[in-house]
Amino acid sequence: MNFIKDYPNLFHFFAGYFPDADFDNLTDEDVVANYIDDCSKSEFSKKELQKTKEELNILINNIDNYWEEVGDEANRYFENPQDALTWLNRIKTELSK
Repeated sequence: MNFIKDYPNLFHFFAGYFPDADFDNLTDEDVVANYIDDCSKSEFSKKELQKTKEELNILINNIDNYWEEVGDEANRYFENPQDALTWLNRIKTELSK
């Protein structure tokens, strides 16, 4: 199992948008809104957003295998898979707005 290979769009989203959020004083909701805004700029980006959402749904069902990697890439600390799942479901809700 390889998070980057199995979930390439989520990897780019998590690694590209979340690590510096604390420094920029952004909430997770702000980060997701910025990502959605960036993805609305081209048809290619809109497709990437859709793929990210699809990967997120798959990841939620496989969180036991990837919860630590999710924390590493998004610069978040999770105590266990359930903690990561709670966070992912919040991100999913924000992506669906």
